[in-house]
Amino acid sequence: MLKRIANTGVNLVVLGVSVAIFLVAFFALSALGAAGRPPTIEVLSATRDLNIGDVISANDLIVKKVFQDENAALYIPGEEAAGVVGGIVAQPVFSGQPIFRTAIIAQAAEGTRLSAALAKHPGYSLFPLPLDAMNLVAPDVEAFLPDDLVGVTVVIVGRPQQMTTPTPMPELILQPGTNTIPITTPAPEETARTDALGRALPPLAKDLFPMGVRVIAVQGLPPSAPEASDSNGSAFTTASQPKMLILLIPNEAREVLSLALQQGDRLVVSLMARGDEQPTAGFTYWDFEDLFKHDREEVLGGGH
Repeated sequence: MLKRIANTGVNLVVLGVSVAIFLVAFFALSALGAAGRPPTIEVLSATRDLNIGDVISANDLIVKKVFQDENAALYIPGEEAAGVVGGIVAQPVFSGQPIFRTAIIAQAAEGTRLSAALAKHPGYSLFPLPLDAMNLVAPDVEAFLPDDLVGVTVVIVGRPQQMTTPTPMPELILQPGTNTIPITTPAPEETARTDALGRALPPLAKDLFPMGVRVIAVQGLPPSAPEASDSNGSAFTTASQPKMLILLIPNEAREVLSLALQQGDRLVVSLMARGDEQPTAGFTYWDFEDLFKHDREEVLGGGH
């Protein structure tokens, strides 16, 4: 073969150099083209259209390569599939579309979507507690951090005004042959029970969550960085943003806390250490009066 090429008058050296130059140029151009393309990453995408409320299964996920750009941080990497399975779709996801962290409620979406915290706590809700409410007493918003344990104590001075209707008098029936009206007196134990129930009426104070509730997020914090200003020199401030705590509370406590915000004369928010307290019957004004009398008797009695 080489002899036949040599007989045609082609210089083998020139041919070899040409092939080498071609190969070098080919690989150089290939490398240059690859360097011009952005790097790729593997992300999770949907194998079918996912609607709001769908529970994500392993068959709904597939790993695909996408170019790494400024939006890459919004996608869920392929190696986090275990944290997505069992999650709930919060925004529609179309077939073949990369899944955004903010589009699902699952372990892999924690820190990006507030409601993702509910994936671990079925039967709970996120309740916004406004710290700037007129009847609420609490430390400054800067004193709270996510995962803090807080207690909420409601103080009630009196009952709301109620409509009263006259109570009809019972009919008096005389016993035959007598001119006296029988008078019934309640049993002593029933009288004591009635007095105890009457003493339990407002004013009172009651811990709504004796074991405390968790703070999931704190809103209305002042900015940590210097405030940005526009070309006119006006500064953007967050002072007008409402200050509130996002609490993780049982579903059945939503109505209780909402009513306490409306009807409670005071709501006291306190930071707690452990949360191993037991429910109490509530502390009334008469309990406070009895405690005061007891302490006074001990002090005066100890002096004799």
